[in-house]
Amino acid sequence: MSQPDQTERRLDGWKAIAGYFRRDRTTVMRWARERDLPVHRLPGGKQGSVFAYEHELASWAGRAEQRDLDSPADQPPPQVPAASDPPPPNAVSSSVAPSPAARGGKRLFVGASVVIAIGALVVATVMLTDMLAPGPSPIERAAALPHNKTVTDDYVAARDLWARRTPEDLRRAIALYEKVIAADKDFAPAYAGLAEAWLIYREYGAATESRAYSAAKSAVEQALALDNQLAAAHRANGFIQYWWSYDAQRSVDSFRRALALDPRDGLTHFWYANVLSDLGQDAAAQREYDTAQLLLPGTPAIAVERACAHWQAGRDRRAVMELEQLQSQYPSDATIRNCLAWAHISRGDIKAYAREYRALAALRGVPEMKRLSTQLDAAIERNPSTAHLVLVAEARREFAEGERKTRMTPAFHASCMGDRATLVTLLKQAATLGERWYSATLNKRIAEKWRGDAEVQRLLRKVVIATPRVDLS
Repeated sequence: MSQPDQTERRLDGWKAIAGYFRRDRTTVMRWARERDLPVHRLPGGKQGSVFAYEHELASWAGRAEQRDLDSPADQPPPQVPAASDPPPPNAVSSSVAPSPAARGGKRLFVGASVVIAIGALVVATVMLTDMLAPGPSPIERAAALPHNKTVTDDYVAARDLWARRTPEDLRRAIALYEKVIAADKDFAPAYAGLAEAWLIYREYGAATESRAYSAAKSAVEQALALDNQLAAAHRANGFIQYWWSYDAQRSVDSFRRALALDPRDGLTHFWYANVLSDLGQDAAAQREYDTAQLLLPGTPAIAVERACAHWQAGRDRRAVMELEQLQSQYPSDATIRNCLAWAHISRGDIKAYAREYRALAALRGVPEMKRLSTQLDAAIERNPSTAHLVLVAEARREFAEGERKTRMTPAFHASCMGDRATLVTLLKQAATLGERWYSATLNKRIAEKWRGDAEVQRLLRKVVIATPRVDLS
């Protein structure tokens, strides 16, 4: 069977078309929209189901550049005599010089060769120029929109809903992102947006940790496969690597990559600040919070997390004061309740912890959280000094079901309540299983609480990981 002509090869999808030109998908979509790049849509297919033929793309590249080199309209090209034209007078009498017809034929041959050579040079030039020209800037990537107006409207609406951070708005944002992706499966920013929506939904909505992180991770992988230069995808990846995979070094590397691609992205500075704060690098975290506030002024979430960062740095009284002030301003903010709960249990106040956790469970509407809140309240009624064991038992259940990956949090709860026996048991289990505890905030507080206890210190050293490298330049 004969092989098909290479020039008739069909390229399916924006990614393949972009690969032909060695450019990114956004650029070739712009060419199709603004410069008549010959792209065909599959009849009856979904939005974004496109294909192109290589010979048409090559022809378009030549025409696009040739238009810029054409002669002005008021200077028509010189006429070339045809071979059948009669020779001018005296042409036959010359026995030395070639006839004008012969000279005209030579000019025709040479002229055609020059045109072909120039044409080849033009095509090579435009291809080389496209290869060497810079791709879209980080701002252009972040502001990229789908080609279809309806799909664009859904994408913009999803971004707006995500920013509101209520459970219902986040559910609608996720649904819209999925709708955009169904219509334009090669639009990388939609996958990055979907990942961010799931990451925030796990904090404000009724989603379990494993469900939210699993969905976010899948979306991030798709976004990076489509566009490895998308800062938002690296930012979301850094979030997942730190708070779910417990890989602090890779998380830091991902955030640094995102900032290298787009140094003026306020959300990246904000999320990176949260990681640095938990790693115990307070000065670096505060600098990132400053930058985030400059780029995203008036954002409540930044003020909330910054107040929580004061607790992580050991400024407990200031943290509680600022969080309570923010709570009066934003009573439906779930993160404020969560931060206050951590601050209260860190000083052994299990009743205040239960109060904030009860409010948190009501705001998020997660059935498991409501059940745990009821159990904790009942345990406090029986004996406040042992009520934390309800939290430890719940953490063990989550660990068994894959909802939790380390025993760090229940160990911290036991430590705060002065329960050495439970703390040592959890530390031994963690050390045996090779767990690595990344949070400098929690590790430091446990170490300080049991400063004179050699066994606790020894076990703690087995699970604590080294602080990742952070470039502060």
